[in-house]
Amino acid sequence: MVGIGASAGGLEALKVLLGQLKLQGLMTYVVAQHLAPDHPSLIVELLQRVTPLQVVTAVDGDLLRPGVVAVAPSNRDVAVRGDRLVVSDPPPRFGPSPSIDRLFESIAREWRQQGVAVVLSGTGSDGARGLAQVRAAGGLTFAQLPETARFDAMPRAAISLGGATNILETGAIGLQLNSVAENTLSLDSAGGQEMQSQSINAVLGHLKQGTGVDFSQYKESTLRRQLQRRMAIRQVADLDAYVGLLRDDAEEAPALLHNLLVNVTAFFRDPEAFDVLAQLLKDYGAPLAPQVKFRVWVPGCATGKEVYTLAMVISQVLGHPTVLADRLKVFGTDLDEEALAVARRGVFPLSEAQAIPADLRSRFLDEEADQFTIKDHLRDCVVFARHNVSEDPPFPRLDLISCRNTLIYFTPPLQERVISLFRFGLLPGGLLFLGESESLGHGHQGFAVANATHRIYRRSGEMARRTVAPLGSNGSRGSGARPSLARNVVQRDSVPEQHMILLEALSRSFCGDCLVLDDSHNLVQVIGDVTPYCVMPEGWISANASLFLRAELRDEARALLLLVRADEVPVLSPSIRLPGEEGSLRLEVRPLRVGARQFCVITFLRVADTNPDTGTDIDAAVLPRAGSGARLVDSSFASQILRLEEQLLASQDSLRRSMVELEEANEELEASSEELQASSEELQSSNEELEASNEELQATNEELGTLNQQLRSRSDELQLLNNDLVNIQSSLSQGMVIVDLKMCITRFTPLAVRVFALVESDIGQPLLSVPTTLKLNGLRQAIVEVLAGVPRRNIEASSEEVAYLLQVMPYLDRDKRPMGAIITLTDLGELVALRRTAEAAL
Repeated sequence: MVGIGASAGGLEALKVLLGQLKLQGLMTYVVAQHLAPDHPSLIVELLQRVTPLQVVTAVDGDLLRPGVVAVAPSNRDVAVRGDRLVVSDPPPRFGPSPSIDRLFESIAREWRQQGVAVVLSGTGSDGARGLAQVRAAGGLTFAQLPETARFDAMPRAAISLGGATNILETGAIGLQLNSVAENTLSLDSAGGQEMQSQSINAVLGHLKQGTGVDFSQYKESTLRRQLQRRMAIRQVADLDAYVGLLRDDAEEAPALLHNLLVNVTAFFRDPEAFDVLAQLLKDYGAPLAPQVKFRVWVPGCATGKEVYTLAMVISQVLGHPTVLADRLKVFGTDLDEEALAVARRGVFPLSEAQAIPADLRSRFLDEEADQFTIKDHLRDCVVFARHNVSEDPPFPRLDLISCRNTLIYFTPPLQERVISLFRFGLLPGGLLFLGESESLGHGHQGFAVANATHRIYRRSGEMARRTVAPLGSNGSRGSGARPSLARNVVQRDSVPEQHMILLEALSRSFCGDCLVLDDSHNLVQVIGDVTPYCVMPEGWISANASLFLRAELRDEARALLLLVRADEVPVLSPSIRLPGEEGSLRLEVRPLRVGARQFCVITFLRVADTNPDTGTDIDAAVLPRAGSGARLVDSSFASQILRLEEQLLASQDSLRRSMVELEEANEELEASSEELQASSEELQSSNEELEASNEELQATNEELGTLNQQLRSRSDELQLLNNDLVNIQSSLSQGMVIVDLKMCITRFTPLAVRVFALVESDIGQPLLSVPTTLKLNGLRQAIVEVLAGVPRRNIEASSEEVAYLLQVMPYLDRDKRPMGAIITLTDLGELVALRRTAEAAL
């Protein structure tokens, strides 16, 4: 079963393709060519002249017959149901008819791996979605090489969506279809099962060597079917010969890989499943906590439509945050680089947007005449990469994995391995979203059923390690919620545990009790026991270190941090007494640069009040390493603070002046912005009107293009017919003149000038005004009677030298209606001479 779709410029491509087809095999063809709805089509007659196959107009309920090309009538949709045609009125929609997508979708549904789909020249993107579905069903797909198409939009759209497994010139497509029709290869009867397994293993070995992908754990039925299709395309008779082709042709392995990878996906495929998933995500709770980023992985993402669908759904669950990339990260992976390139571009045919809810379309899509682009703020939270789910490590710390209709191609052992990788990558409580034909079975270790109908599972095990505030009825956190304070605020990267233990032991050995702060004075790390110097604050937790320090230390620490930031040298505070504590305390603050980041370290140094023997301070004796290199803040401390305050006041004054200038500039900008906004709205309105007009003109242009092709073909035929008539006229042994209903000359032969003095300029002139060489009595009357319906009238005209018989006959159209008269001249000179000779003899 072969479906062929074409639009503007498609008639020429169809003639070339059908001209290559042979009357053989069991192949039947259905053509969906965009046609003008209000004009009669000549496409059936034009195609019948170039192919040995029978070309007919598709009729609802007709059987699909081998060797027959059924052409969809104008302004009607055509599809297949089993082995019969379905011709119906198109539903209300924007776009040309018949719908190529509808034909291809029915072929994918009814004929599956026995279906073939071909996209030829045309504008727009009709057929791209249906072609991808035929490929997903295991069928064979072709697209015309865009460089050879008169209008390349349709072939390019089909190629960009990843549905075209073969991209060829139209003549080559016809030859390939002949090869498929002739193919009688059976992999199960080509020399024994053992030899077949060896040959298939050899194919897989060369495929792995050429592409780096191991298909040995893929289902054999899938491998055999695609191998058979590929061998038919390359016209190879057996597997051993194909193994040789793989070995000798470096381009064959990537082509086979492209056939084996089924790159089919859609936006919001199975919408009910996504509604259920959205509700489960709301119940999951983790994505609603602002301090964590929701992480999703979509293995086998193909062209990325499901990746973008999930991003839209999760954004809706999150309440559409202002910066979505701060709250969400979606990883889309696949083996097909071509499909990933399509996903990264984020540009799809406009017909694909029909499945996306209207509110999400307006938020996340930029729509154009025949395509749409994913907006940047959605694309910023998505990453696409090449990844082999069966071999490469999984992504860690995931909240959701969506792997739909990928496991069905794997053998059970490979399925088990992949599922175990999913279990490793998911956080406890995370969700696994499978396709409608996939299932984990009952009691699969590590997963519990979240929704059996839509194949959604929950990672079982210990509770999730994320701190999530309880939600109120409106989705906001309750006022009494207090998340626990983690000891290490910043999450560590993946570092070996032994290495981390060693670093912590070293820091405790060579550092006193201290706090590590970032450049915003937020707490990063705690080293040692700092409980005597810090307290747990009440209320909402902030990471600012000043909130954790005891009240007696806050002012001193703040001043030291300012000095370190200004001078970038270590400073040491004077002795500070803490109520209820023995001895005194000094704070040491040191700058610490790690790569490009600037940190500060506050160290708590315990000292005695005085030396009992000398009465002097013994800081250095008690802590010799802590104070080395640090500048002691002494009596000059007040002057240093004063200097910093003066600098601060000067900076504030400069900032205030700058703010006044900025406000003035802002007012001017607001005025300009309002004018620009008004202009923008006018331009947007004009642009929408122009887009609507452009779409109408595009549809009209397609119709006119098709009509123009048909007229050109008819003109060529008329030219041939005219040449035939001219040659027939020249070969006649009689003179002939043809007149119309007004007795004006329309055509004459050279021998007619023996009686009528005709020249080329007389065409269109009344015959009776042309001079004659003989007197023709009754010519007018004879023509009038013939035009009135008399079948024939004869007139004899003679002179001493010549004699002619004039026969006047009607000139009729196909329906036997008179269009004029034909006057033939028969030379009676020989008959007259014989008669005179006979009379003389008597």
